Amino acid sequence: GQEHRTPLPLVKVSREMLRTFPHSKRVGSYLVGKMINKGSFAKVMEGLHIGTGEKTLETENSYYMTMELCAGGDLMDRICERKRLEEREVRRYTRQILSAVDHLHRHGIVHDLKIENFLLDEHNNIKIVFGLSNTLKPDSLSLDLLSTQCGSPAYAAPELLAHRKYGPKVDVWSGVSAFAMLTGTLPFTVEPFNIKHLHQKMVNGEISSIPSDVSKFVLSLLEPDPAKRPSVRAALEERWINEGYGKKSLNSLCHKNLSPDDLNSSVLTYMTDTLGYALSDVVHTLTNNRPSPIMAYYHLLLNKFNRSQKGAK
Repeated sequence: GQEHRTPLPLVKVSREMLRTFPHSKRVGSYLVGKMINKGSFAKVMEGLHIGTGEKTLETENSYYMTMELCAGGDLMDRICERKRLEEREVRRYTRQILSAVDHLHRHGIVHDLKIENFLLDEHNNIKIVFGLSNTLKPDSLSLDLLSTQCGSPAYAAPELLAHRKYGPKVDVWSGVSAFAMLTGTLPFTVEPFNIKHLHQKMVNGEISSIPSDVSKFVLSLLEPDPAKRPSVRAALEERWINEGYGKKSLNSLCHKNLSPDDLNSSVLTYMTDTLGYALSDVVHTLTNNRPSPIMAYYHLLLNKFNRSQKGAK
């Protein structure tokens, strides 16, 4: 029998929508609108994809990133509001952080981890924001060492502050964040700030104030000698991090490219019959995960299609 295809909702964007969208210029298939925000490295601009009416932006010579909304706010605000978090909540967040770090390490990425880089989604799950990071070859994580200096001094591992070669264990030093969640304070502070004095406190293990209920596990992550500091995998096996979770796995998901069978037939039909793309070009682009206008069109249309299906229910 013939495969049943759900008709794709009408995607044609009215001229009125394009005319009333406040924009300063057109770049490829997009209208570039007002500036939403700006930082040290980039500006956040509102954009409208002309073909679908979706608000996103991608061009051949620039990357415009549309990121998910983290409706739960940032972790720093959460700590400031409550002064300190309950151990059960800290355990949950730390599990998620270490699991995410393990995933990054598997892909050769060493991160700049600090409280300000942790956001919360609407389900109270941790989302890591990329600040500065460095890369290693995934198959030599335990052999190669990095030298590029990155990170904020209050959260940086001592080997970073000492300008020594470093490896993935700098991310285990994220125990600073776990300590801050549990206590509302940073473990190592110097007033007035002096980076040499800060480093010396770390090396000496001079933690400002250790409440009696701070777990030995969190303190173990603050081991100044990277050779003695546990690896991420070892930390994920510790009793404290798994308390209350039984044997629930923390293995990270591995990305795999789409196969032809994964592709939505309704979206493919719309792209070939209405937009005029060759089916072979669309399938080849999507299954090889190649950034292009075809990739943008497919995913924007797929999102629109999925929303319409949810609305129909």
